[in-house]
Amino acid sequence: MEYNSIKLGNNELMDYMIINDVRRGISTGITNVTESNAEDGSTLVRSNFSSKKVEIDFTVLKDLIETKRIIGKLTGIKQLQKLIFSDDPNVLWQVITDGEIKTTEHNNGKYTTGTISFLVPSGYSESVDTKVLNESNSGSEFGTITHNADGSTKIQINNKGTLPTWVKLNLTSKHDNGYFGIVGVEGAMEFGKREEADGVTIQHSDVLYDSKTDPTFSQFVSAAGQPHPEWAGAGTNGTIGYQEYNYKSSNGKQKTMKGVKLIDPGSQTGFRGGMTELVLPPDSNGDYGAVNFYAWFRLFTWTTSLGQTGVMQILFTDKNDKFVAGYGTLKDDKTGNTGTVGFWIGGDKKGQWKHIPYVANNGEQTRLKDNNTMLNDDRGALDFFKQGSTLGFYWKGGHQTIVVPELEDVAIHKVKFFFGNWSTNPRGTMTHMVIREFWCRKDFVQKWNDLPNRYKNGSTLEVDMERGQITKDGILANNELVTGSEFFSIPPGVSEIDIYQSSWNTTSPEVTVEWKERYL
Repeated sequence: MEYNSIKLGNNELMDYMIINDVRRGISTGITNVTESNAEDGSTLVRSNFSSKKVEIDFTVLKDLIETKRIIGKLTGIKQLQKLIFSDDPNVLWQVITDGEIKTTEHNNGKYTTGTISFLVPSGYSESVDTKVLNESNSGSEFGTITHNADGSTKIQINNKGTLPTWVKLNLTSKHDNGYFGIVGVEGAMEFGKREEADGVTIQHSDVLYDSKTDPTFSQFVSAAGQPHPEWAGAGTNGTIGYQEYNYKSSNGKQKTMKGVKLIDPGSQTGFRGGMTELVLPPDSNGDYGAVNFYAWFRLFTWTTSLGQTGVMQILFTDKNDKFVAGYGTLKDDKTGNTGTVGFWIGGDKKGQWKHIPYVANNGEQTRLKDNNTMLNDDRGALDFFKQGSTLGFYWKGGHQTIVVPELEDVAIHKVKFFFGNWSTNPRGTMTHMVIREFWCRKDFVQKWNDLPNRYKNGSTLEVDMERGQITKDGILANNELVTGSEFFSIPPGVSEIDIYQSSWNTTSPEVTVEWKERYL
């Protein structure tokens, strides 16, 4: 086999060497553990695939000293890298250099030969691209998705790898639903409550606003000149509003951002900005205000220059416009790139209750302790709830909660968006501060109506079998998993996964399945 390319990470090894031999083997070794029997022979206890080695013999003909240094730099990485051979370009090995790269200089230093030994800890290779089966390509080489009249769904997946693999399953509800059952050949799992009813006279939830039906946030009207409900002295005569703009992301790709953004901070000196507000409509009983309230939103923050500053807040007030709570981001670091996510509370101790630092990048600096893993352009899902006197603020996999007794019976009547900055900062406002999506609901409404089903129409449930992680509408939700459920893999070849829902829901969900093929 003649190789045209051998790539390690993003680097082409053949730019620096001639390939003499490659040893990848046919398969991975197997380690067997046995237990001696009382009489003859033994019993197999377990069997595991071992790690694997890939070896490359090479020759260097020119610039020997400099080339060896480059090779040493490319291979001296203390973490896994992708290794791809041109004869099998759709498959990669996750490797790390194993041991010393021993070389021999020949003919009085005119050329050098050597061997690089790579360890493959997993023992297998995997497909470069992620395989996707969805509604639009059902019936293709990847498999089929069949929706049944009773609301169940049969998925046939064609895993062309030679090993079992893990799938990521995304279910988008097309009708209110209280239960999902997922059954595969290697296991089964349940979410929600199988017995959850469709409707009885109980407490339920009313969605009061959803930006999916108001994509330009036109129902939020200007509150210019009104006092900021939490920040005394903050100017609000600026302008904020919906914008769409193109930008280059941190990975170099062109993207389009849509959402509410600061347009003009206003003329006031000092801290100033713009504000809009939404007066919450009545619930299904005709009552205004929500003592028990939930809001979900998606935010994006990213400075493109050190020292940029800015504040973005979602604020909640009562019928008299008195402050109840708020969620937002604040960056007042005028030289560096440190920002904070902030949780503000009303009541007797009105003000910022807690702030948590993060680096206001786009999540690309993965080794930083406070890397922006929550508010970058790929993520941003957050939420807030008020249940009586308890306030909850979601951040990094869980809710920060506080009890404010004096807010027990206080109802939220308005939602305000505020964006601002300091006029005294010569480095200007953060390039990206955007509220991308927002919806909210009133909980525990007394009425004969649909229950506050776990999975509302349009809600998404994502099951990552490999990571053992559940997310609902972008929020970690492993508590949705019913006791006894197990994450499972799919075998090589064609296998089946069946999806079941609440018995009263006959509208099947929209299904997407993703996986990577694995090979010995």
